[in-house]
Amino acid sequence: MKKNHLKTSYKNYAPVSWQLEFLIAGGIIFSLYTSTDYFKHLFLLKYPISNFDYAQVLLFFGTYVLTRVLLIGFGLNLVLRTVWLAYFAISYWHPDDVNYDKLKLNFYQKKNHKEQANAKARLLNLDKWANLSFSITIIFTFIVFSSIIVLLSIQFILAELFGAYWLINNAVFNYTSAIFVLLLQLGLFDFLLRKKHQRGTFFKIGDMLYKIYYYGSGLFFYRRELLVLRTNGRTWLLLTFGSGYLLLALFISINQIGEFYQAGTFNVNLFDDRETFDSSQNYIVDYKMYEDQLAPNEVFFNGGIQSQYVKDNYLKVFIVHHRKYDWYLKYVQDSLKLNTYQQPKSNSLRRQYVQERGILDQVALNRLIKVEIDDKLYTDINWDRYQHYKTKEEGYLAYIKVDTLDPGRHVIRTYTRNRFTGKVRPSYCFVVPFYLD
Repeated sequence: MKKNHLKTSYKNYAPVSWQLEFLIAGGIIFSLYTSTDYFKHLFLLKYPISNFDYAQVLLFFGTYVLTRVLLIGFGLNLVLRTVWLAYFAISYWHPDDVNYDKLKLNFYQKKNHKEQANAKARLLNLDKWANLSFSITIIFTFIVFSSIIVLLSIQFILAELFGAYWLINNAVFNYTSAIFVLLLQLGLFDFLLRKKHQRGTFFKIGDMLYKIYYYGSGLFFYRRELLVLRTNGRTWLLLTFGSGYLLLALFISINQIGEFYQAGTFNVNLFDDRETFDSSQNYIVDYKMYEDQLAPNEVFFNGGIQSQYVKDNYLKVFIVHHRKYDWYLKYVQDSLKLNTYQQPKSNSLRRQYVQERGILDQVALNRLIKVEIDDKLYTDINWDRYQHYKTKEEGYLAYIKVDTLDPGRHVIRTYTRNRFTGKVRPSYCFVVPFYLD
C-alpha cells in the first residue's frame, strides 16, 4: 500500500500534460530562434532603409534584444525542465529512492548518501529552479521593454527638442546609452536613491519626475517582484547574473544585426582573428553595390551601380535616400527659398513655375550628392527620384556618360552632405571600382 501511495503522490506531482508543455516550449524556442529572419524581412523590405528614422531603428534593435532575452531564458527553462522530467521518471518507477540494503558501501559512505537530499527534495529543488528561470525571463523581458521606452524618450528629446541628430546617429552613444539604461532598469544604480528625503521645491520636483519615470517607463510592472528577488537572496549575485544575462542578449543582437545592417554596429567576430593588411588604395569590394549581383531579400543600403563589368557607355548611379538627408535638403531649400516659391494661379505661368522649381530642386540634390570618377568631379548631374525595382528602396537615380573614359579599371566615389549644428560637411556614401569594356 505504501508503494502505491507514493506512486500516486508522484503522479499527482507531475504535470498531467507534460508532453504538450514540452511541445509548446520547443515550438516557442524555435520560433524565437527563427524570428530574426522575419524581423529582417519586415524592417528592411516592408520598411525600406530610406524610411528609417531613429525611432524605427531603435524599435528594430529593441525587438532583436527582446527575442534574444526570451530565447536564452526559455532555453534555460527547457533544460531544467528536461532534467526534472528525467529525474521524475526514475522516481516514478522507484519511489522508495535508494535501496540502502543492496548498496554495497561502508558505513560512512552510506551515511554520507543518507545525509544528501533525497529524490523528492531534488525534484522539488529542480522544479523551483525551473519556475524561477521562467519568472526571471519574464521580468527581464519587462526590463528590456521598459528600457526601449526610456531610450525612445531620450532620443525624441535629443532629436526633436535639441536637434542633436549628430548624437543619436552615433553608434558609441547609442550602445553606451542602451547599456546604461538596461543597468538602470535592473536597479544597479539604486544606491543613488539612498539619501534621506529632504523637503523643498527641488526635491518635490525630483519626486514628481521620478513618478513620471516610474509609471511612464513601465517600471511599476516588475519593480516589486525584482525587489522580492533582491531582498530574499544575494543582491550582488542577482545584479551580476542579470547584468551578464542582459549584456549577452545585447551582444548577440548587435552581432546578428551587424551581419546585414551596415550602419554603426559592433560586429565583433569571436571565432575569426584573421586580419587583412589595410591600405587606402585597396578597396573592399562589396557585391551588394552592384545591381546585377544583388541576391533576393538584399538591399543596396547606400547605393550602387549596374554592374562590376560595364559594357554600356553610361554609368547607372543609384543613391539610397536616408532620413538624415532631409535635414540637409531642408537647409538648402530654405536658403533657396524653395518652400516660399508659391505656385501661380494663372495656367500660363504654371509651366514656368514647374521648370523653375525643378531647377531649384536639382540644385539642392547636386549640393546633397557629390560624385567623382577617378578623382574627376561631375557637376550639374540630372537626378531623378527613383524607387528601385529590386530592393524597393527610395532614392535618386542618374545616368553619367563614361564614353570618354579609357577602357579598363575605374573607381567611382560618392559622398553626401549632412548638416549638423549649423555646419555642413561631406560624408562617405559609397566607393566602388568597375571595369569599363
